[in-house]
Amino acid sequence: MSLFNFIKQQVSILDVIGEVVSLKPAGHYWKGSCIFHAEKDASFTVSPEKQIYYCFGCHASGDVISFIAKLEHLNQLEAAQLLIERYQLSVPAELTKQIHSSTTEEKDAKDRYFQTCKAFSAWAHKQLFSNQYAVDYLVQRSVSLETIKSFQIGYFPGGQHNIKKLLKDLQGEGFLLRDLHDAGVLADGKGMPYSPFEERIIFPIKDMQARHCGFGGRVFRTGDDRAKYYNSKEADGFEKGKILFGFDMAKKAIQTEESVFLVEGYVDCIMMVQYGFINTIATLGTACTIDHLKQLSRHAHTLYVLYDGDHAGQKAMLRLAELCWEVNLEMYIITLPIKHDPASFLIDGGDLLGYKASAVEIMHHFINSLGANFLAKPLAQKMSSAEKIVGTIAKIKNSFKQDVLLHHAAAVMQMPFDSFKTLLNTTMRKQAQKIQFETPVEVGHVVTEPQESTEPDNQLLEEKIFSGILGGIAAGKLLHVPGDVRPYFSSRMQSLLMLVEQWHSHHDGSSSVSELLDSFEAFHKEWVVRVAMQHNTQTCHQLFDRLLDRFCKVHWQRIVKDIKQQLVKAKLENDTQTMNDVLERFSHLKQGMMQRGLVR
Repeated sequence: MSLFNFIKQQVSILDVIGEVVSLKPAGHYWKGSCIFHAEKDASFTVSPEKQIYYCFGCHASGDVISFIAKLEHLNQLEAAQLLIERYQLSVPAELTKQIHSSTTEEKDAKDRYFQTCKAFSAWAHKQLFSNQYAVDYLVQRSVSLETIKSFQIGYFPGGQHNIKKLLKDLQGEGFLLRDLHDAGVLADGKGMPYSPFEERIIFPIKDMQARHCGFGGRVFRTGDDRAKYYNSKEADGFEKGKILFGFDMAKKAIQTEESVFLVEGYVDCIMMVQYGFINTIATLGTACTIDHLKQLSRHAHTLYVLYDGDHAGQKAMLRLAELCWEVNLEMYIITLPIKHDPASFLIDGGDLLGYKASAVEIMHHFINSLGANFLAKPLAQKMSSAEKIVGTIAKIKNSFKQDVLLHHAAAVMQMPFDSFKTLLNTTMRKQAQKIQFETPVEVGHVVTEPQESTEPDNQLLEEKIFSGILGGIAAGKLLHVPGDVRPYFSSRMQSLLMLVEQWHSHHDGSSSVSELLDSFEAFHKEWVVRVAMQHNTQTCHQLFDRLLDRFCKVHWQRIVKDIKQQLVKAKLENDTQTMNDVLERFSHLKQGMMQRGLVR
C-alpha cells in the first residue's frame, strides 16, 4: 500500500471537503457550489463511493489529496503531510519512509528557498539594531520596539562590504551565493552582485504555512528617489496574488473574531496590529484577488476594507464589489477622513471602532459610487453605470437581496425600480445562455435511459461503458470488455482498458477508484473522473452488457466486414480452427444483439 492510499482509507473525502464546501445529498452524490470558481449553480460533485470529486463548471477533479493540494496551493506530498497532521494519523513505519523517499528535487529547491528567506530575514533584523538611523525612522513612525521584534522588521545596509558580510554570515549557516540569487535577495551586477533591497527597511513576508517566502523593502533615507516599495519577484514559493501580509500572525484572531480588516500596505497592517486590531492583513502592493478572498472566507464571515480615499483606493473598492459575490464573505467599507490612511488615523487618536460601526456594505458603496450624480451624466455614461451595477447584482444568488439592492440603486440614481428590474432580467437571461453546466441525473437508484445527446453516439457509449467499469471497481466487481470488441474503441479508450486490466492484475477486489486514478497519467485523470461522475452507470452485468451490445450496433457494419475478412483469410490458409473460433464469437455476439432487438 502507498502512503497516499493509506491516507485516503483513513480520511473521508466527504468530511474533508465538507469543511470548506456546503454539500447536500443528491442521489449517490453530494453537491455544492464550487470553491475553485465563481458559480450560481451547485456543479461541484462529490462521490463518497468512488472517493473522488468533480466540478462540471471549471472541471476541477481528483481525490481528497488533490483537493487539498489545489485548495492550499501545495504539491501532492505536501498535501498528504497536511492531512496527516490535521487528522493526527498514525502512519505505519514502512509508509513513513515513503515520505522521505518521495522528496523530489523540486521540493528540495522549494524548501531551500524558504530556508534562505528565513535566514536572510533573521540577518536583516539583526542589522536593523546595528543602525540607529534605521531604528529612529521606525520609532518616528510610531512603530514600537515590541512591534519591530514581533514582525521581525529588518534593514539591509548598503555597500559592497555589507553584501560581503551577508555572504560570509550566511555561508557560516550553510547558504551559498546561488541560494541568495534564487531567493531574489541578490542579483548579478557589473562584475559583482548587488541587492535591490539595499538601504531599505525590510518587511519579511510569510505564506499560509508561516514559511518565510519573500520581502517588502521600503526606502526611508532623504533623497532616495527609487520606488518607495520593492517586493520580491514572483517565484514558485512567492505568488503575490495568493499571499497576504500578516496572515500567519492574524489567523487565530481572525477565526476568533470571525472578521478581518484588509489594508493596503505593510506599515498600515503593522500599526493596526500595534493598536490592538490583531485580525488585520494586507495585500502585497497588488489588487486584492479572488484567491485572497477565498482564503479569507475559510476563516471569517465579515471583511472590513480600509483603503485610501484617493482614486486608486476607490477603484480597488469597486473591483472588490465585483468579486464579493464569488465568496461567502460579508464585506464592508470603512471610509477614513480625507488624507488619512489607517496608520496616520490611529496615530492621531482616531476612533476606528466608531468608524467600523458605521461601515457601509460594499454593494451599497459600489452603487453609491457609480450612481452619484447619475441624472447629470451623459446617456452613454448612464447606461455604462447602470449595466455595471445590474451586472454585478445579477451574480448574487439571493433574489430578495437582488431586489433590495435594485431598490437602493433606483433611489440613488432617481430612476424607477421597474427599469432596473427589466435590465436585471435581461442581464440574467444573457448570463444563463453563457453558463450551462452539465450535471449527472438520477431518479432514486434507477438509471434512466439515455436521452437525445449532441455528443456522437460512439463517444457517449464509450464514456458510459468506462463509467460502468469504474462503478464495478467501486462495488468490488470486475466488468470486462471482450478482446474482439476492443479494436472498435477509440485509441484513448483502448489505452485505458489496457491500463485497467494491468492494474486489476496487481490489486484485489477491495481496491478503490481513487487508487486506480493514482496509476494514471495526469492527462487521463480529468477525463476519467468526469466520466465517473457524469454518467454513474449502474454496476450490474446486465446493464453493462446492454451498453456493449449498443456499442456493437454502432460499429456493426465494420464488425461484419472484419469477420468476413478473417474468415476469407482463414479459409485461404485452410485454418479450420480459426474459422470455427471466429464464427463462434460472431454467433455469440449476434445472438446477444438480436435478443435486444439491435439487429435482425
